[in-house]
Amino acid sequence: MKKNNMTDLSCSRRSLLKTLSALGVVTPATMLPATSHGWLGDWFSGRHATAEKSTGFFLSAQGDSVERYALSWVNQQQPHSINAGFRGHGLAQNPTRPSQVVMFARRPGVQGLVIDAQQGQEQTRFRCASGKHLHGHGVFSQDGQWLFTSESDIASGRGEICVRDTDQFKVQQVFASHGIGPHEISLLPDGKTLVVANGGLRTHPDSGRKVLNLDTMDSSLTLLNSENGALIQQHKLANSKSSIRHLDVGQDGSVAVAIQVQRSAMTHPHTVPLAAVLSAGASELKPLMAPEPLMIQLKDYMGSVRIHNASQTAAFTSPKGDLVLFWHLPSGDFKGFHAFHDVCGLTLSHDQKYFVVSNSAGNIRHLSTDTLEEQKTQRMDFPAMQWDNHMITLSDRV
Repeated sequence: MKKNNMTDLSCSRRSLLKTLSALGVVTPATMLPATSHGWLGDWFSGRHATAEKSTGFFLSAQGDSVERYALSWVNQQQPHSINAGFRGHGLAQNPTRPSQVVMFARRPGVQGLVIDAQQGQEQTRFRCASGKHLHGHGVFSQDGQWLFTSESDIASGRGEICVRDTDQFKVQQVFASHGIGPHEISLLPDGKTLVVANGGLRTHPDSGRKVLNLDTMDSSLTLLNSENGALIQQHKLANSKSSIRHLDVGQDGSVAVAIQVQRSAMTHPHTVPLAAVLSAGASELKPLMAPEPLMIQLKDYMGSVRIHNASQTAAFTSPKGDLVLFWHLPSGDFKGFHAFHDVCGLTLSHDQKYFVVSNSAGNIRHLSTDTLEEQKTQRMDFPAMQWDNHMITLSDRV
């Protein structure tokens, strides 16, 4: 995530809106100056938010230095943090022990931080085995007994899914991700099938985020048997330099994927799709298209994706484009966008009425899942916080 000059962004946004208006593109909301703080009740104690505020307990990695990196959350007027000592990325909540939340390191990293969100305390930490590194994501099994983490073998570059118990977080099983650079992973509604975004990019802890295999990168979306790692399906994009990085799974089994393009490795200047969907039962990924001015604005980068099941709408965030974009998944129709500086964190409010988005300036915004317009009375601004790429809403339902 970045910190752009806000004046420059405002000017570019006006130009973009003028162009899109001429094309007839709907713009559900616009970026406006920050306003007052919001309030969220203590979810576990039952003191839920008032009718004027959405219900939620939002968690995210945040911080801008080793000393400030933390797992942080909002559940009252001020955010709370547990220092991590490493830059976090994605988070996962245990479905049967809802107070247990894990934050995963990346860039690449080797640590996981486990907290008790109800007590607001660190529970434990775990590290990768020697010679392995994390890719910033993981998911719990439906029974809460296992944690699947996306990792890589440093020497070979082989992508792996490590299966950890959720008492000591020790690795009990390892199987191939059937790709390179496995990033976000999730479970399909059957509770048995893992879906893995193999980014296709090989990195190394000694060189940070530098991609070591641009010439041979090979991204794919794979479906695996979570019990033994057997490959069920593998899907690839038409553009070989498109990296599938993030995903979300709908209750009907559809998988929406967010894409990042390695432009320096491409041989042409044309824009390519940055969002796609694998519908339940489909044989291939379907690209989701937006007007060309928006595609250019995205700068080849989508950061997060979240599906609202009732409307079958998927929201995607682009911190490089300063935009949130929306598609109707069954039809593939583009529904509109919301301009928001350096936006990347994305979740749904507990009541499912809002897409909730965050940025590195400490801002949190609520966008109606019905109208896609911002609910300005729910703005929350924490200037001391630098929300990172991903955010989750803690659920008290098991």
